Amino acid sequence: MIDISDIHLIQVVSQVGSITKAAELLHISQPTLSKRISRLEQKLKMALFYRDTGGMVPTEAAKLLTHRSQTLTSQLAQLERELELMANLKGDMISIGVGPIVEQDILPKVLLDFVEHEYNFKISTVTLSSEALLENLMNGRLDIVIGTFGEEDVPTNCLAPLKYSNRFVGVVRSGHALSNHKKVHLSELMEYRNISPSIPKNLSFKASLLIKDRDFTPSIACESYDIAKRVVLNSDYVTSGPEVLFRNEFLSEQLVKLELESDLIWECRCLVKPERSLAPAIQEVIGLFSQYMSPVEMP
Repeated sequence: MIDISDIHLIQVVSQVGSITKAAELLHISQPTLSKRISRLEQKLKMALFYRDTGGMVPTEAAKLLTHRSQTLTSQLAQLERELELMANLKGDMISIGVGPIVEQDILPKVLLDFVEHEYNFKISTVTLSSEALLENLMNGRLDIVIGTFGEEDVPTNCLAPLKYSNRFVGVVRSGHALSNHKKVHLSELMEYRNISPSIPKNLSFKASLLIKDRDFTPSIACESYDIAKRVVLNSDYVTSGPEVLFRNEFLSEQLVKLELESDLIWECRCLVKPERSLAPAIQEVIGLFSQYMSPVEMP
């Protein structure tokens, strides 16, 4: 009954409030535009506009159509994107979103693997919080996201083909008051000023249960662990994070690892929408990440 071009006509007339101006913007004649709106009103058996001294005023029916069309336009754009991915067109761009920890640990390895092969698609990456990653995945701006998601964080309409976990440890400089402790409780670590990137909500909640009344929010919230390492190395500040991020500093004895008495595990998952997972290029990218993440059995 209604096609997307009809809705576009209604949007333009509603915005400018004039058939004449709308016809100019749509590059059609005024009589043609008037006839198309009239035919549409006959089909719907209701008026879409009424005239007053200010021009063409949309009725509630027209307002409903234009409001709902925003969702339809977004869905059409996503559908076109999915078809492009399925066609695996040369030069296609795959958009990948990652969290701060993934950016420093897994992503560099994947990018090095990517440059060693001549793929017929390109990739773009962006680093965002877990909340922003999910939002951009759901609205179609990102094709794949890898971030700090627990099993309970995976939306029902998404797939999580890969996961990875690493234990949290405390980190201090050599000579720090805690440096001779092999193991500490998280609450003991939090007695000192601390620096770290923002802690994801699910992990922060688990930590808050361990330290009870203490605040797990860092004294300094920074963008990356590279900054945190530098501050800890040159001050009495402490930090905590996935052990893998500090491997080199522990081996060189620049920083000291403190095992936590209560296990606190950082975990991340790769998320993708089912319809996009069918695209060959998306499967190639997931294959790159699968070298550093474990496969998840799909239900």
